Amino acid sequence: MSEFKYACPVCGQHIRCDSSQAGKVMECPTCFQKITVPQAPSSEDQKFIITGTKLGERPVSKVLGGDLNPVLARKNSWWVASLILVLAVVAAGAGACFWGWKIFRPLHWESGDVGGVSVTGAFGQTNGVMTITGDGADIWNRADAFHYVYLAMKDDVTLTVRVTGIQNTDPWAKAGLMIRQSLAPDSPYATVLVTSAQGVAFQQRASSGRMAVSAMVVPNLHAPYWLRLTRKGGTFLFAASADGTDWTPTNTAAITMNDPVYAGLAVTSHHSGVLCQATFDHLTVTGATTKMPADQDTSSAPSATTENGANWKLHPAAAAVPDSPAGADSRSGLPWQARVF
Repeated sequence: MSEFKYACPVCGQHIRCDSSQAGKVMECPTCFQKITVPQAPSSEDQKFIITGTKLGERPVSKVLGGDLNPVLARKNSWWVASLILVLAVVAAGAGACFWGWKIFRPLHWESGDVGGVSVTGAFGQTNGVMTITGDGADIWNRADAFHYVYLAMKDDVTLTVRVTGIQNTDPWAKAGLMIRQSLAPDSPYATVLVTSAQGVAFQQRASSGRMAVSAMVVPNLHAPYWLRLTRKGGTFLFAASADGTDWTPTNTAAITMNDPVYAGLAVTSHHSGVLCQATFDHLTVTGATTKMPADQDTSSAPSATTENGANWKLHPAAAAVPDSPAGADSRSGLPWQARVF
């Protein structure tokens, strides 16, 4: 099998796959459009196909000369790719002139322990792999104890990530996505988590101080596994996937939360006094950031300089933990999308 990239025909997101997936229908991780994976390039040194095919459209390989002489087809594809690249650069320049200072702005990922923990957790990132260590008795009952890496956000939010590994400090050690009302340990929340030995769990707490409940537990699933959590108004949608392509909506929960909410990655060891290490990659967060309330602790806050727009990438090198705490962004509140590869 050979690996190659193609672009979503709707939003332009570059997607990596291999030749065994050619012809299959998948969902774009950015705009969720159903698209057909194109055939792999015939040349070994050609790793990029112009675009995939929106479900129901004519395959792109035919449009770009798939029935012509192979050399001519490759030249044609390269010319079209070059033209698209030039147009993209011109459009980016025009956008910079229009938006001015709004193009580049700091977005601050906060990192800290929530609830009563005996050992301080930590967050780090190398080459797109995020490593979080967290103590805590559990994310459960009437109050939680865990390590959290998060953004203050508002309105609708979608988070997607692959949990690549979790240390087995307890069969119910947990690592995954969370959206919660506040950083108080008894806050309302919705979460989808991979456990070390009990499968994938979907949990919620409907209001402050109430007992947490399990929306669903799917046994026999383990890392690496893909998770997705979406907030649409007062409804939270849970989904999971073995490959990041075929997503299974598993449940919904109705939870009232006011803006801002806190969205991000949670890890608990389920064993107070013991740190559990979990790793993540392919994190995508779509939504609008907002200012961190003045009474929230922003110590140990990793920062990132990012680009505002319909699609932008938060590169691993730009998301390193800084030497000093990061301040709140006075120009936040703009819609954005981040992807860490």
